[in-house]
Amino acid sequence: MSRLESPAYMRPLLPNWLRRLFIPEPNRTAQYAAGRYEAAFVAAQARSILWGLRPPAMEPLPVRYASPSAIAAVRWQLHRSIGHLSEDVVATQRFGITAAVRTMLEAELKVPLAFTLGYVRQNGQRLCYTPIEGLEQMLRTGIAQGARVSLHAWLTLPSHEVIDLSFWALFPDSSCAEEREMRSLFTHPDQMLGRSYCPQWIGDGFVRGIGVLKEYEGW
Repeated sequence: MSRLESPAYMRPLLPNWLRRLFIPEPNRTAQYAAGRYEAAFVAAQARSILWGLRPPAMEPLPVRYASPSAIAAVRWQLHRSIGHLSEDVVATQRFGITAAVRTMLEAELKVPLAFTLGYVRQNGQRLCYTPIEGLEQMLRTGIAQGARVSLHAWLTLPSHEVIDLSFWALFPDSSCAEEREMRSLFTHPDQMLGRSYCPQWIGDGFVRGIGVLKEYEGW
């Protein structure tokens, strides 16, 4: 969207917490400087606000939550709640599953998690990719009943670490052995080799708006 390229256009529309992220202060230290994923996340927040999708506010934090104990706790919660689901169900119902476990994982980690939509770039290949123009057209006109959307979902922490519950099911050949075994991924995307996460929308407003968010009912 060309409007997003103009800071002057965005300043009166975006809340103060997001303006501080999108338009860094001159004296902002390198410790808090935006990484690749954070910059993409902030742009997706701005896009979601401009489209009236009401994404959650999230202040960035210069910390890391993915300690061995936190990763083990998250995986235990996922095993307990959705570990019985087949690979096909996890892949096809990834939007509803990701939305459903968000609250549970927030309670476990004691930190807000942002429902995040976009695509994944793996070794130069874009997976679950739809150009933003195509996604915006879906918001304008809707989609056919039963249509599948080429879009991925994951959760983002204030540290910009990600928890991905379904990549292993969608692309088993592209996921690592540990990811397939644990049926999830909990790490910071800027630290990954060969894979990057590319946010396009923040919050569940997009998938609710086009009608593809099926509520998780313990499939």
